Amino acid sequence: MDPTLTINFTRMSMRRRSTGGSQSGSDHEGSREVPTVDYVLDNSVSVEQFKRDVLALAHRLKVIRWRSVPISEYGQLKITRISGALTNAVYCVSPPPKYSHHARDIRISMDPLDKSRTATIVHVPRILLRVYGPNSSQIIDRASELAVLKRLSSRNIGPRIFGIFTNGRFEQFLKATTLTKEDIRTQDTSIIIAKRMRELHDGVELTFEERMGGPGVWRNYDKWSVDAKRVLSHLDTIEGSKWNTRKVLGTSFERFQSTVQRYKDWLFEDVGGPDVVNNELVFAHNDAQYGNLLRVDPPSGSPLLRPAHEHKTLVVIDFEYASPNVRGYDIANHFCEWMSDYHDPIRPQDIHSECFPTQHQQLKFVESYVTHGLENFDDILKIDRDIHTLHHEATVWRAAVHIGWAMWGIISAPVPEEDKEDAEGFVDEPDLEEKKDLQVEPFDYLDYASQKAALFWGEMKTLGISVPEDVDLNRAMHVNKRWSYLL
Repeated sequence: MDPTLTINFTRMSMRRRSTGGSQSGSDHEGSREVPTVDYVLDNSVSVEQFKRDVLALAHRLKVIRWRSVPISEYGQLKITRISGALTNAVYCVSPPPKYSHHARDIRISMDPLDKSRTATIVHVPRILLRVYGPNSSQIIDRASELAVLKRLSSRNIGPRIFGIFTNGRFEQFLKATTLTKEDIRTQDTSIIIAKRMRELHDGVELTFEERMGGPGVWRNYDKWSVDAKRVLSHLDTIEGSKWNTRKVLGTSFERFQSTVQRYKDWLFEDVGGPDVVNNELVFAHNDAQYGNLLRVDPPSGSPLLRPAHEHKTLVVIDFEYASPNVRGYDIANHFCEWMSDYHDPIRPQDIHSECFPTQHQQLKFVESYVTHGLENFDDILKIDRDIHTLHHEATVWRAAVHIGWAMWGIISAPVPEEDKEDAEGFVDEPDLEEKKDLQVEPFDYLDYASQKAALFWGEMKTLGISVPEDVDLNRAMHVNKRWSYLL
C-alpha cells in the first residue's frame, strides 16, 4: 500500500485509538459552520451500495467540490479501508479517475451531428471518511469531540471537518506518512514532537469552566470506572472465564479504587493542591502515540521546507481523547507510548517497558519543550529549574496514564454475545477489495488493561504509596521488565 495512505486513526493497531500545530493552506475556515445531517451510514451493505450511499451523503453535506461528481458515477469511486478498530472505521474516498487530476476542459458531444460544448472537469480532492464504532459512545463524548475539532479548526489546527452525520464525519485527507515506533525514538524526531506539543499546549486557551473541571484524566476515570466495574462484575459471574476482576486489576475493584484515591491525594499534595493544578492545566492531546503523528510532504516552494519551519511538517491527528490536563501528563503519556507496538503480528497489546525512554531521552524531550520559542536564554538557572520541574511532573503523573488506559481497556473489551445490544448502523464494513491488504490483528483489551494495572502497582511501590497485600508485585515487576524506568 502507498505509505502516504497508511494512517492509523484508532487506538487498536491499530489499538485505540487512533492534528496539532499550524497547518498552512486556505482550507481552514474558522467561521464556516460545518454542515450536519441526521443520517446513519450503514457500512455493512454491499460495496456498490456503500459507494452510492457515500457519494449521496457527500452531496447532501455539500462536501467541497464533491457535488461535481454525478451520483450516476458512484461505481467509479475508490474507497480504501485505512484502519479500523472498536473506535472507528476509517476510509480514504477517492473520486472517479477523471476528477483526480487538475481541472481541464473536455469536449462533450451533444448529438450525432457533432454539435458540442466544452465543459470543465474540476479537481475533486480525496476525503477521509470516519464511521464511528458501535461502543465508542460510551468511551468518547462525540459532541465534545466535535466542539474541540471546530475550535481547533478556527485556529488552523488539525484537518478540516467537511461534514458530520449521525455516526461519522468527512474530513480533509492529509497526504502524509505515519510515524513508526522507531521514528519517535530518534532524537531529531523526538525534538520535533516536543516542539509541536508545546505549540499545541500554548495555542489553545482554556475557558474558566474547563479549568474548574480539573484534569481530564480524573474526569475520564470517574466516568470509565463505573462502566469498568460493571464489565468486571459480569466477567466474575462467568464460570471458567479467562479474565476476572483480580486477574485484570491484581486485586478487588474496591481496593484498586482505594489505592487510586490515595495516589490522587498524594499527587495533589505533591504539586500544591487542586487549585494549583487547575491553574496549570493546558489543552492536552492525551494520545500522542506514533500512529497519531504524521509527517506531511510539503509541495515545492512551501514555507514548511525552510529549516526554521521544519518541525511544522509534523501533524498530530485524532483529538478524541483531548481534554485539559497538566503538561506533564501529556508528556508522560507520550513517553509511555514508546513501550507499545500496535503492529506486532502476534501480541499487539503487549507493553514493552524496556523501550521506555531513558533518563537522557526524557530530559532531552523536556528540554526541547521548555526552550521552544524562548527568545532569551540568559537565565540558564531558571531554564534548568523549569526542565527538572516539568520532568518531575511527567514522572509523578505517569501512574495516572496507566490508570486511565487500564479503565479504557476494560470498557473497550468485547462484551459476551448475549450482552450485546442491537446497534443499528454500527456493523462491519463492506468487503472492499482493498481490505485484502489490511490485516487487522487481534487486540486483547483485557490483557492490555492488566498490564497497565501492573504498571500502576509498580509506580505505587516506587512512590511509596501503600499497595494492597494481595497484589502480586512479582507479576508487576515482570511486566516492568526494566524496573529502573520507574526510578
